[in-house]
Formats: sequence, structure tokens, C-alpha cells
Amino acid sequence: MLDVPEDKIKTITESLKENNVIVNKKGRVIVLDNCIDCGACISLCPTEALYFNGDFKLEFSYEKCIGCLLCLDSCPRYAIEEM
Repeated sequence: MLDVPEDKIKTITESLKENNVIVNKKGRVIVLDNCIDCGACISLCPTEALYFNGDFKLEFSYEKCIGCLLCLDSCPRYAIEEM
């Protein structure tokens, strides 16, 4: 597993692929406007990157997200997408 700066991802990925290295890039997620704050995604998030704020609105912490993408299939409104 590598932690690569955002501005270098494309260059490094292409270089690895040219050298026959299998690249399984995991991405971060984005919560869309059609989120209804149901919280279905929260229980699956292993790093608590998805959580309720004081007003019970869904919040997302990009810094805590590890890109596991478990939350994608949990959303009944498909309001979470991979970036």
C-alpha cells in the first residue's frame, strides 16, 4: 500500500503499469446533495470518516477516509460516490 500525493497519482500509476505492476487504486468518496442523512453508511465506516454532526446532518472527513468504499453500497439513495 502506498500513500501518494494527489498531484503524482497519475504519473506513478502509469509508470507502475508500464512495468507490469498491478495497480489497485482505492479512492476517496464524496457525499452528494441527495443524501437524506439516514446514517446507513456510518455503521460501516471503519475510520469514522462518516459521522453525524450536532444537528444530525451527515458529515464526511476526507482526512479520515481510507478509501475502503464500504459505504457506497450502503446508501439507499446512491448519494455516495467514489471520487
